[in-house]
Amino acid sequence: MGFLILVLTSLLTFVLGYLRHCYNYWELQGVPQLRPHFIYGHFFKLKSLHLSELLQETYDAFKGKARLAGTYLFTRPIAVVTDLDLAKVILIKDFNKFVDRSSSASLNLQDNPLAGHLFNLHGEEWRALRTKLSPTFTSGKIKYMFSTITEVADQLQQTFDQEVGDDGAVLELHDLLGRYTIDVIGSCAFGVKCNSLKNPQAEFRVVGRKLFNNPKFNVRWALFRMTYANLFRKLPIKFKSFGQEHTKFFLRLVQDTVDLRERENIKRNDFMDLLLNLRKTGESSGLSVEQLAAQVFVFFVAGFETSSSNMSWALFELTKNQSIQAKLRDEILSVLQKHGKLTYEAMMEMTYLDQVVNETLRKYPALASLTRIPAEDYKLPSDDESNSDGHIVLERGIKVHIPVRAIHYDPEIYPEPHEFRPERFEPAATQQRHPLAFLGFGDGPRNCIGLRFGRMQVKVGLITLLAAFQFSQKGSEIPIVTNSHFVLVPKNGVKIRVDRLPADWWSDYKSRQV
Repeated sequence: MGFLILVLTSLLTFVLGYLRHCYNYWELQGVPQLRPHFIYGHFFKLKSLHLSELLQETYDAFKGKARLAGTYLFTRPIAVVTDLDLAKVILIKDFNKFVDRSSSASLNLQDNPLAGHLFNLHGEEWRALRTKLSPTFTSGKIKYMFSTITEVADQLQQTFDQEVGDDGAVLELHDLLGRYTIDVIGSCAFGVKCNSLKNPQAEFRVVGRKLFNNPKFNVRWALFRMTYANLFRKLPIKFKSFGQEHTKFFLRLVQDTVDLRERENIKRNDFMDLLLNLRKTGESSGLSVEQLAAQVFVFFVAGFETSSSNMSWALFELTKNQSIQAKLRDEILSVLQKHGKLTYEAMMEMTYLDQVVNETLRKYPALASLTRIPAEDYKLPSDDESNSDGHIVLERGIKVHIPVRAIHYDPEIYPEPHEFRPERFEPAATQQRHPLAFLGFGDGPRNCIGLRFGRMQVKVGLITLLAAFQFSQKGSEIPIVTNSHFVLVPKNGVKIRVDRLPADWWSDYKSRQV
């Protein structure tokens, strides 16, 4: 009995000593840190995948006092950037030293073939693929897809007409807009008619819903696996990021598309065509079916959920701010009247719409933080003003967080940050802020490759709906923000009152302006 007590006491002493050592990491590096609990660190604060609460607390505690602060994810140290100039150095100036978003251990392609996409890849693999994929996201290619998006938007309006009826209705917009963006991506990227607007149980929509509404998904468990990826790779039991059904679906989709297009010599000038051209570049540099499926997967996931959430949040804010909704509708209808119909050029003229989209992304960024990992030990450049932290060295492999949401809600950058004010993004106001004060699509060489496409499908959707419908708070419910897998989404959808605009609304509105 005495021996057992001795063993347990020794074990407890070792564990406490180990934890004490772990949680003193940043102090030993000369970096100010958010003091964790001496046993469980910040474990009970980890309520979201992107650690938004923990990052916000760290940012608030040290902003203006230090350019870099430390905190802990379980027992692992993470760095939090609190200075925009340093964020610019990491994302842009010294990007070559911060190419990767995650450690190589987290990229287990053998067990998770869908993980080998552009967002996850490291170093030279990422550079090579980004170079190959970039041509499909140029302004010219995006403009080519415009007519396809407007066709789907017409179906969106028809679906709203049916749902709203003559008396109006409270609609769950997040699901409806998710069906719209899925149909857009299916048509533009893969040449597939998803028809989820007409059929909510269409296969594409069912797959997307399961990806982001998995009741078995445990945030803390996912964080734990990501944090200790090296350990999990050595275990005999393999854990997959996505269900077997999702892997099979995308592998089957790609294989069937490849077979059909190569057999029938089909050319659609879409995302899949570009991938197939890369596949034909040679045995050594061509893409396998698994690699093709991974790119299709990330385009599908990133394209439909982020855009549908952005549109949902925008319409929610417009219900609370009727004067902004009226001003935006005024611009939309004025430009449409000028051009006679919705064209790419007409969309580009809607500058206030662009401001509304940006302000929505400020308040509801898809990612709560941007992560980068130094490829080698990195000494922070000296601060010209204080020269106080030029001695700090970020060790190779340390995860660095740039807290997007905390920056977007910084009252020194955006006064009254909880207020919805599109005028913040007028050209004059934007020029007065730091260039990295807005990170809705990231920044630097590793920013969002599909930002033009995403903005276009959001704008076309909003134009179509606001030209035909009024959105109000009567009967609406306040949505709750939650984190699901990789992006910030509304937990229970966005329920808003929708009514048809009268046929003579535009003439009545113009007469009131006289």
